[in-house]
Amino acid sequence: MKYVVADDHPLFREALSQLLGGAGSGVEVEHAETIAQLHNLVDRDGPPDLLLLDLHMPGATGFSALSWFVGNYPSKPVVVVSANTNPDTVRKAIDHGAAAFLSKSSSTQTIGDCLRRVLDGERGLHPELEIGDVGASLQALDIAEGLASLTPQQFRVVSMLVEGMLNKQIAYELNVKEATVKAHMTEIFRKLGVHSRTQAVLAIGNLTITPVEELQRTP
Repeated sequence: MKYVVADDHPLFREALSQLLGGAGSGVEVEHAETIAQLHNLVDRDGPPDLLLLDLHMPGATGFSALSWFVGNYPSKPVVVVSANTNPDTVRKAIDHGAAAFLSKSSSTQTIGDCLRRVLDGERGLHPELEIGDVGASLQALDIAEGLASLTPQQFRVVSMLVEGMLNKQIAYELNVKEATVKAHMTEIFRKLGVHSRTQAVLAIGNLTITPVEELQRTP
């Protein structure tokens, strides 16, 4: 069995890795600190048998990474492990294909039990967490389907586009020619069903998640 822990916090990655590694012999655990690293692992070794994913990672916009992985590897379960446990966030993550949603403050026993149930085929789990009534919109699900059709490089391009980077900046970061970025943009627009950079950014905006600090802010 091969598991991947995708989280940008090293202490939490290590804690999850120790938990997974203690599940028995024959378990291999790998780490990804960014979505680009996750893509590289998948390109190199194929999809893991189980992905533990933090929603707030470098290279991801809201549910974008979850949607991309689930769309490409629907038989491989994803367990979201996040500090953002707002009921609507939990509901939308499951709508976007997460097999389960866990709080980062969950006990070792709760995490271990949930992962065993997921590997046994159960879905839609959210132990000790409330689930909201407002699910993902049809527009968000359509955008998620379009994202799933992007190549890893196109996914990186659109993530940088959302960050406000220009084509020449994206080309520099990816070490490619600007013409290559423009070609990627053309394919991204086609797959997302948009016609401009602005429309692409607005479309991806349907997948954003309200930050924890805003949810905790007093009205």
